Amino acid sequence: MRTPVSKLTRALAMSREGLSFSSQLARRLGRDVRPRFCGVLLAAPDATTAWTVALQIASGDYRWPGLTPEPGWRVVDVGANIGAFSLWAERLGAEVVAYEPEPKTYESLVANVAGRRVSTRQAALVGEAAPAVRLYLSGVRSTRHTLLAKEIESGAPLRDFVDVPTVTVADVVGDGCDLLKLDCEGAEFEALLRSDDETLRRARRLVVEYHRIGGEPEELVDRLEAAGLEVSVLWTSEAVGAIGARLPLPEGQRSPRSTES
Repeated sequence: MRTPVSKLTRALAMSREGLSFSSQLARRLGRDVRPRFCGVLLAAPDATTAWTVALQIASGDYRWPGLTPEPGWRVVDVGANIGAFSLWAERLGAEVVAYEPEPKTYESLVANVAGRRVSTRQAALVGEAAPAVRLYLSGVRSTRHTLLAKEIESGAPLRDFVDVPTVTVADVVGDGCDLLKLDCEGAEFEALLRSDDETLRRARRLVVEYHRIGGEPEELVDRLEAAGLEVSVLWTSEAVGAIGARLPLPEGQRSPRSTES
């Protein structure tokens, strides 16, 4: 059980990551409030999404040595949802391009990043270019919409869907990016496995949340390593996990004092 001191320490740490202390306090007191994250009172398509994504980012799920956004980076956020990661990366000094396929969630994304160094596009990530694809809608919350036609954790079939535009990894990476973040509910497997080596290397760093309902993480690790990236498992659980990948540092930049590890 956490002591009051450890709870306070955690709350302060999340505040430093952008989740306002007053929002955390109001929620702990049982008030029905939306979180203020990176200075934005988050809009969301359902009651639970805003807190789910704000807590994920504020808890440090994306703060990893060498993979944390820095000033001047070009960051591509695929599966941006309502934009919590995009806001956090922008707060750290990056310029961000955010992709989100579901129409209502995309509206919230646009509202949340207005006036920030974040550009948006409504599109789903696919392995092969196509005019549109079916996005199946989860009844649990907006973070679980998927191209796979089944619930991410339970595997239960999903029947409601909406047709959305598509992009490939080559489209989103373009001439190159400093960090490619993927959280696309199972679509990461087809998208990465069908990308060529040159495309993958143009994403100098990747953080990929994988969903075992779409495949096994070893497939992604093997593919990224074959493209010449250094890969590590960041965290894992029964249904989901995350891997990090990056191009090796040039020989002259390798030193014990390097901040990237």
